[in-house]
Amino acid sequence: MFKKITFVIALIMMLISIKGFAIDTYGGYDVPVDIEINGSFIKCAQKPVLIDGSAYIPLRAFSDAIGASVEWNDKELWAKITKDGHSFVFYPEKDYCLVDGVEKNYTSVIYNNLTFVPVRAISEVLKYDVNWDDFYLTVKITAPNVEVLENCKDVSYTYEDIMYLGKIIHIESGYQPFNVKIGVGNTVINRVKSPKFPNSVKEVIFDTKYGVQFPPAHTDKFNITPSKDSIIAAKCVLCGVNVARNSLYFINSKVAPSSWAHNNRPHYADMGGMSFYE
Repeated sequence: MFKKITFVIALIMMLISIKGFAIDTYGGYDVPVDIEINGSFIKCAQKPVLIDGSAYIPLRAFSDAIGASVEWNDKELWAKITKDGHSFVFYPEKDYCLVDGVEKNYTSVIYNNLTFVPVRAISEVLKYDVNWDDFYLTVKITAPNVEVLENCKDVSYTYEDIMYLGKIIHIESGYQPFNVKIGVGNTVINRVKSPKFPNSVKEVIFDTKYGVQFPPAHTDKFNITPSKDSIIAAKCVLCGVNVARNSLYFINSKVAPSSWAHNNRPHYADMGGMSFYE
């Protein structure tokens, strides 16, 4: 219970104000949110975000995924989405939008030069079923009569990748600072990208080609459910956050001087109680 309360307090304390709104962050990074439509993650130029706890998605990515038409007026600063006989006009500089010509108190925002709109503002009118998966930080939408085009799908990672990466981060980093958790995740993804190691998160974690790489993965410890911050760290890593550069190894700093990595690999950095090697 104490850990859960601590996490909630930390999340609330680390909010970034943007034009009267608060982008939910953790450890200095936007909380990474996914949008799933009819079983597929949606590809976005920038990941969806939580604003005061509500999911916002880049307008263009969402409209393309559901097959809606989009019109943008640079002079008057509004964006219009049309889908299945319904229209939505968003005004990023104002605190309302028009839904079928009727004013509603849904607000859109400009963030990193993209227009973000609230998922529910469109989904509820179009009779889409919307559910929030708090573990995977994913908005799951069931949209009848919508076939998501292949080029709108994000296949860069899966729920399995998030889970396995979250597990190894949780076990290996324990109560280390958040950047250490990201660093541990970085070593796994760096191995996935390296020709010397397997090419999937799960295979890298269970790899034994050069000896057991992650010993806890071969014990009952791996049956744990990752902590919330470990899942957030895993998703940050999968979304491209990197604090460990090209590191392929990490060692507890107290035993690093006697480790194989310390004696054979270039030292990159020390973070928290970990030493990272490339």
